[in-house]
Amino acid sequence: DVNNMRTLENRISFSAELANLMWFNDEKEARAMFKSVITDFRQLLTQFDAPETATETEEEASLLVGGRGGDFNRKFFKATAVRQQIATNLAEHDPQLAFDFLAETAQAISNPKLRLQLEQNSYFEMQLLNRIAEKNVDVALKHGLKALEKGFNVQMGELLKKIYAKDAEKGASFGEDILKKIKSVDATPDNFYHLNMLLSLGNENLEQIKKEPGKRPMFSEQSMRELADLLGKALLKRENLDSSEITQYLPQVEKFAPARAAQMRQKMNSKNTKNGTAPFGDAPRPPMPATNTSQADKQKKLMEDVESLNKKTLSKEERQKVVEQAKKIIASVKNREQKLFALSALAAQVALSGDKESASQIMDDARSLINPQPKNYREYTETWIVITGYAGVDTEKAFPMLENTIFRLNETISAAIKVAEFIDTSNDIIEDGEVQVGSFGGEITRGLLRSLGTIDMTIQNLAKADFVRAKALTNKFERQEIRILAKMIVLRGILGESHPSNGEIFD
Repeated sequence: DVNNMRTLENRISFSAELANLMWFNDEKEARAMFKSVITDFRQLLTQFDAPETATETEEEASLLVGGRGGDFNRKFFKATAVRQQIATNLAEHDPQLAFDFLAETAQAISNPKLRLQLEQNSYFEMQLLNRIAEKNVDVALKHGLKALEKGFNVQMGELLKKIYAKDAEKGASFGEDILKKIKSVDATPDNFYHLNMLLSLGNENLEQIKKEPGKRPMFSEQSMRELADLLGKALLKRENLDSSEITQYLPQVEKFAPARAAQMRQKMNSKNTKNGTAPFGDAPRPPMPATNTSQADKQKKLMEDVESLNKKTLSKEERQKVVEQAKKIIASVKNREQKLFALSALAAQVALSGDKESASQIMDDARSLINPQPKNYREYTETWIVITGYAGVDTEKAFPMLENTIFRLNETISAAIKVAEFIDTSNDIIEDGEVQVGSFGGEITRGLLRSLGTIDMTIQNLAKADFVRAKALTNKFERQEIRILAKMIVLRGILGESHPSNGEIFD
């Protein structure tokens, strides 16, 4: 199916995803498949191995006629997105190979401006590093330090958290390297956000490790004082510093750098005196409204009861009482999507207690709330929530519902593509009658699995109940590219967590 796709970008993107999935079954074969993918991508890059002047000439000509940059640059953007997909798929199994691929393909472009675009894509690089840190701290740290040489960015804070969670010593060492880099740049009014983020991370970490004596903190006490001092210094340089910002940042600065906090108070008081307003911190505060916690306590108790439904200590009558109370609470929820999630969660707990008949009835209640003929994104999302709920308690009801949804989705996809073809005069979305999945960059199936939340568990439940039937549903999609994508999602949903019968899956 993949080889029959019309555009090279799609063939490469889907082949990379297939190689990724094959790795779960046969690493040697997967590496060979990735080698072929990389060869095809290098072939794709040859069309951009043009003199710099050629790109500039087309760009200028396009702008003269009101264009958006010319076919050359649009195609280069697509190639960049495909490159990201290949790297992301490689990184899941061999992070170092992913970075080698990025470096090699950047050097393959002779046009200096285009090569610079590839080399300076720090956002994608940090996204990739954050993914890699979940599996290989050493590779993430190695390339994180290299990225830090170019300067600190917000995503490095997330990378620091992930490295520290895997290895506190290496995480703390990376934290000190980050601080050194920040200190090498004088505190400016514009970098206060980065400083506050790091100070917040450090403060949160100090609270967390109180229960783990002897564990090295993310930042030492001296480092926390330096961060707080730098933050206060950066804020003091801001010309339009107002009391709301002082209120937001002062507590953390005061905790670790009280002298700098005093300067902040003094500056604000001086400003308020000139404006004729009360000194900072002296304005009377309105009394806090009385908080009625009884309702919240009741809901908390009910949630605890729901979670205990599968415990054998509860009698059938006690379980039924808890279920009825939960249904009353859920009925009062106004947001329909939240109500569907709540009913699905309740059904799952009831099923765990062994009463799948009652669980199925709860999902019937949820199903009655949705449009049986979904037309828009929200309605399809609500339908998926119900299918997900059924998949965990009654697959016989989930299968026909999913099949009907696919049937209706075919109509929606067909209509959407016709609109896209009408407005997409530059072939960014549709090319040669084919949706350019390769143009979206990043991940294909994993991104969709995350965006749909519990889809992987839903697929696993349906495939476990009847794999042949689940696989057959993917053929219900009319468009080839969507059909291939659906098959890969099924494979990803299964292989991402377990290793079922290889013969059954790869036949």
